[in-house]
Amino acid sequence: RRSLIVLTAATRSSRSLRLPLAVPLLFSVLFAMEHPQDVAVPVPYVSRLSQKLQPGQTLVIHGDTIKDAKRFEVNLLSGSAEIGASSQVILHVSVRFDEGKIVLNSLDLGTWGKEERVSNPFKAGQDFDLRIRAHDDKFEISANHKEIREYKYRFPLNAVEYFVVRGDVKLKGVHWGGRYYTLPFETQFNDGHLASGQRVYVYGIPKGERFNVDFVARNGDILFHFNPRFKEKKVVRNAEIAGSWGTEEREGPFPFKKDISFDLVFLNEPYSIQIFHDGERIGTFAHRTKDPRNDYMGLRIAGDLELTGLEFSH
Repeated sequence: RRSLIVLTAATRSSRSLRLPLAVPLLFSVLFAMEHPQDVAVPVPYVSRLSQKLQPGQTLVIHGDTIKDAKRFEVNLLSGSAEIGASSQVILHVSVRFDEGKIVLNSLDLGTWGKEERVSNPFKAGQDFDLRIRAHDDKFEISANHKEIREYKYRFPLNAVEYFVVRGDVKLKGVHWGGRYYTLPFETQFNDGHLASGQRVYVYGIPKGERFNVDFVARNGDILFHFNPRFKEKKVVRNAEIAGSWGTEEREGPFPFKKDISFDLVFLNEPYSIQIFHDGERIGTFAHRTKDPRNDYMGLRIAGDLELTGLEFSH
C-alpha cells in the first residue's frame, strides 16, 4: 500500500540533510493509482469523499474506453450523488465521442449553466488518463497528461462531497491527493529509510530545462541523482559520495516533455533502483551504496518542475 503522508519541506543550511518530522497530509486514496498497483473499479463508480478537496490536489481517473464508446462523464457533486432537481453539480465533465467534444458545465438545483466545450483528444477503444486539479479559483483539466482547459469555479471547492463516473469506460484506477510544493523540497522516507521493495511515486510537470530527484544519505551524500535534461534529451543518473561525483549513466529513452505531466515510480530492489515513467520502465540504477536497505534516508527534489504529488509505499 501507499503511504498517506507527504512531509513538510526543510531548508538546507549545510551539506547534511535536515530531515523534518512526518506530518499527516490531507490525502485520500480511493483506489491505487497508476500502473504498478492498479485496482479496477466498477462503473458506474460512486464515492463519497472522506475529506474536503483542497487547492493543489488532483483527482485522477484512468482506464479504457469501450470499443464503440459514445460518452462517459465525471461529476463532482454536492448534497447527493444523483443528478436531479435538488442536486448541485460543482463540475460536470462529459466526454463525447459522438460529438468529438469534452463538455464542461455546472448544475444548480436542476438548472444547467453555460457549456464550455473543447476538442476531445480521447479515442474510443483506447486507454485514457483524465485529471482534474483544484486551484484557488479554478479547476485545471488535463487529458492524457496535457492540459486542455481551465474551468473557473461556479461554486465553492469545499462544497464537493461526491465523485461519480458513469458511461462507456472500464476504470483501472481512481485516486486523489497531492498539494502545493515549494522547490527545493526535502523530506525523509517512512521509518527513516527506504526499505527494499518500497516505491517512491513522484508526480509533476516539467517547466524548464532540467530538474532532479535525489535520494540522499543522512550525511548529505547523494546516493542516487536522477536528472532529466531537456537540451541534451538525456536522463542523467549518478551519485555524489564524499563530495565526488561518480560516472554518469546516460543511456535509455528521454520520455519527458515540457508542460506535460508525468508519473515517476522508483522501486528499491536488492541490487538496483528500477525507474518507471507513466508505467513504462525507462532505466535501472545499480546501487552505489553498501546497504541499500537502510542508507537511503531522504529525498530532495529541485529544479524547473511543478511538483504536484509525492507518495511513499509501505
